[in-house]
Amino acid sequence: MKNNLIIKSMLVAGLLSFTLITPQQVKADSLQRLAENLCEYAKSDNRASMRKKLKGARIKLKAIYPGLICGRGGSLMRVAVANDAMNAAKFIASKAGKKGLRGVEKDGKTALQFTEGLVAAGDASKQAFVAVIQAKM
Repeated sequence: MKNNLIIKSMLVAGLLSFTLITPQQVKADSLQRLAENLCEYAKSDNRASMRKKLKGARIKLKAIYPGLICGRGGSLMRVAVANDAMNAAKFIASKAGKKGLRGVEKDGKTALQFTEGLVAAGDASKQAFVAVIQAKM
C-alpha cells in the first residue's frame, strides 16, 4: 500500500513537471516560427502577411524587434532594405518603434547607418529607405 502511494505521487510529480516545462518549449518554438515567417515576409515584401501573422500571435513587433535577427541578413529592417521591400520596410518602421530602429546591431551600425552606407556606396535606389527610416526616428 505504501509503495503504491509512492508510485502514484512520483507519477503526479512527473506529470506536473512535464506540464510546467512543455508550454515554455512550445512558446519558444512558436516564437522561432514567427521570426522565420516575418523574415520571409520581409524578403518577399509581404506587408499584409506580416500584419496578419503578428495579429494572430497577439504580439506587437515593437516587443520582439530588438531580438529579431534574420540569419546573416541582420535585423528585419535590413532584410527589407536588402531585398528592396519598400512596403515591408514601411510597416517595420511604423511598428518597430524608435528605440528598435535606433538599436545597434553586431556590426556596430543602426539600420539607418547601414542603409546610408549602401547609398554612399553608390546604390541610389536605397535613398527611399533612408527617408522611410528617418521619418520614424
